[in-house]
Amino acid sequence: MHSALRTLLLITCLSPLSAALAQQELQQENRQENRQEMLLEMRKLSSQLELLQRENETLHQNLDLTSKSLQELIRDKNISDETRYALLKSGIKQEVALFRKLSDQTIHLKSRLTDQEYQSFILSLGSMEASPLGFSFEEVLMTTIKQHGVFESKAKIDRFLAVSGSLIQSPITAALPFVSQAVAASNALLNVAYTSMMTEKKPDFSKLQQLETELMRYLHYFSALDRANASHAASQSNRIEQVEKIQAELSLRLTQDAQKLGLKLPERKDSESIDDYLNRCMTIFNPLQMETFFTQIENKYRGPAGTVNYALLLQREEGLKAFHAQAGNLVSLAKRFTVAYEAYMDANDRYHRELLEALALAHTNKIIQPRKVNGQEESPELRYTQIRQQLAQKKQLRDQGIRNSLNMPELAWHIERTEELRYY
Repeated sequence: MHSALRTLLLITCLSPLSAALAQQELQQENRQENRQEMLLEMRKLSSQLELLQRENETLHQNLDLTSKSLQELIRDKNISDETRYALLKSGIKQEVALFRKLSDQTIHLKSRLTDQEYQSFILSLGSMEASPLGFSFEEVLMTTIKQHGVFESKAKIDRFLAVSGSLIQSPITAALPFVSQAVAASNALLNVAYTSMMTEKKPDFSKLQQLETELMRYLHYFSALDRANASHAASQSNRIEQVEKIQAELSLRLTQDAQKLGLKLPERKDSESIDDYLNRCMTIFNPLQMETFFTQIENKYRGPAGTVNYALLLQREEGLKAFHAQAGNLVSLAKRFTVAYEAYMDANDRYHRELLEALALAHTNKIIQPRKVNGQEESPELRYTQIRQQLAQKKQLRDQGIRNSLNMPELAWHIERTEELRYY
């Protein structure tokens, strides 16, 4: 009885609590559903907002285009014939200036393709007689041949040394293209040595191999130098070819465009270089000539009151517009020259790196010799460092001379200015 009563009382007490808990769970579920609905609604609103923003941006772009078009129409309508002529005149003068600048640049670049001081120093690095590396390869050859006693008899050694001297001094050996005299003479001497040794009773080829191993310390350096020089010579030839193609197109463009203005340029002589011909054309196609040209045109349409009928001038002088319409071709040609110039400077940098690699081989193979300068001996390490510095300094001077003589920023300004005026 008491137990049932307690249970009843407990249930009576817990019922309101259970109901409250149940109500809280129901409210939480409702709030969760509300949050989900709100999130869905917010996503929908966000998507709509993004869509509206895109539509707004599109509308602004269309308005901007419309505004620009209207402004251009208003400008074109309001611009006077005199202003049209002035803009056309400025554009043509600028194109003539670009013609002259591009002509000068191509000639300057070709003239700078070979720098005598820089190339002379590089040539000395491959010298047989007195290399800046502190040794005479001619002496190295003779000394090495004697030391290794390749042949049995003194008579054969003397005969081989005589042959060696003849090969070293041979103008044919020195004239081989892209191959240093050291490499050519060494290869020839080794061939002679192998052939002569075949006549020995007991040929000792190990001595000849020792001789070859000793010489290879030097030949690795000379061969690397040869590769760099051969690659550079081919690159220089390509650069000249590129520039001369631009000059040929410039000459054709110049002749055709000058005819549109009624200007007659001289014909190129059979024996005349493209450089000389362009220089001769520029004596006629110049600012003073253009001032005279425009004055004569304006005078043709000048009335009794001294005013110029610009509308009639623009209508009848169609050659002016025809010349101006070709500005884009001239700009493209000038940009091609800029690319050719950059390729040329990159090739010079690559050549310098290859020369440094050859010098590094000489340093690694320990063929750089100490030498006395003003009574003090320079170590091979110091000599190696100094040669690298000399090479870098001469390259820097050469590159700076090229940049100063060509003045590429000025050409870039002429290109930009011509592009600005070509649309009028």
